[in-house]
Amino acid sequence: KIAVRAHSIGPGQWIAEATWGSDSGHLPFDGRYPSRWSKVFHTRSEAVEDALNRTLRRVKAQLGKLKTAGSWTHHIEAAAAWIAVAVDQVRQHDESLPLRGCSVIDVCAGGLGGFGMGLASLGAEVLLACEIDPEARSVYMKNVKPRRMHDDVCTLDGKTLTCDILTLGLLCQAFSMAGKRLGFKDPNLAKAYEHTKRLLREIKAKVVTIECARQFLTQDGGADAEEVRDLLKRAGYRVQHRTLNAAGFGVAQSRERSFIVGTRLGLDVDDILGYAFPDEQAPTAAVEDILDAGIPTTIDASRITLDRSEPSTRSTERERLGHIDGKTHQGNRVYSPKGLGPTLTASGGGAARFSEAFLVGGHARGLTPREASRMQGLPEWAEVHPVMTHAMKHAGNAVAVPVARELGRQLAAVLGRRS
Repeated sequence: KIAVRAHSIGPGQWIAEATWGSDSGHLPFDGRYPSRWSKVFHTRSEAVEDALNRTLRRVKAQLGKLKTAGSWTHHIEAAAAWIAVAVDQVRQHDESLPLRGCSVIDVCAGGLGGFGMGLASLGAEVLLACEIDPEARSVYMKNVKPRRMHDDVCTLDGKTLTCDILTLGLLCQAFSMAGKRLGFKDPNLAKAYEHTKRLLREIKAKVVTIECARQFLTQDGGADAEEVRDLLKRAGYRVQHRTLNAAGFGVAQSRERSFIVGTRLGLDVDDILGYAFPDEQAPTAAVEDILDAGIPTTIDASRITLDRSEPSTRSTERERLGHIDGKTHQGNRVYSPKGLGPTLTASGGGAARFSEAFLVGGHARGLTPREASRMQGLPEWAEVHPVMTHAMKHAGNAVAVPVARELGRQLAAVLGRRS
């Protein structure tokens, strides 16, 4: 049994808390009512979702090993499904959501669906999402529930498509440090890039938001980024760019990404200042916040070489402690969970693929798919792919949900909604 209570403490200020328990006695009745210590949110929906997310985490922690035993697995899944429905219902009736009534087309949407999840949390509706990976599409459809999905940017006709917000997770393999750094000239991705640029010209949107690897803005002297900016300018947009670190939006990883925002000429945007990017805050999260207890450590202490001792207090930086099997390349580095995690990746090898390793109880392990999704800000109620390699790829490719949400919040004023 779960009950959530929300309370307005002023204009644009909402708090919410939840209580829960089970008649069987395995799960004690716990939680609290909204109080002066509750975190304040801009909208009722965000406050309710936060309360329910924390509740689901606490329930799992209280159950411990029971959460994967017998009927309790079914109860946890049922609770997550109920929370997903409850969050959706609250959003539908929340007049305070700043993007309520806005439409979104999400191109190269991914499986975790960072743009879709973030904008939907502010009331926007995803009319169409395009994603070539069938495993990613299946998860995206369950969590974001777009009206329609398409499978390939190369076959999507954008000439008849209109929306308020067009989002694009530009394929970053040709720009990131982990790739070959060939940019738009990468022969394996050149066709997809050409059709992506075609869609930017064809789809009639009020606002375009593009995300890519940090190096996108500077690689090859910034030639590829300048090509995209020129394309948007010729299509009738005012264009700005910024590099943002997801750590400044409350997630437990240092993840710098490039963002380009184009606002259609004629919108009510200041001619000088233009679109106002959200401000990064001081990092507040650490990896220990997203770890589950009782997960087996897979890397024995005998394989770890520590170059320094683990810090005794939390840190707002990445705290690299050593390496595994005498190797220092990606996937074999060991970090403290008391600091930020390094950037999640969609590929790579080593003893801890995708996430690097974290020292836990003298041993080390990589992240589980659920933990990696939390590191990207995915709500606790949302589904992750049941196959580990797919789930980790989806997390590594994603836009962090809180970053997408704050980018969207700043778009509200541009689109004439409440900010």
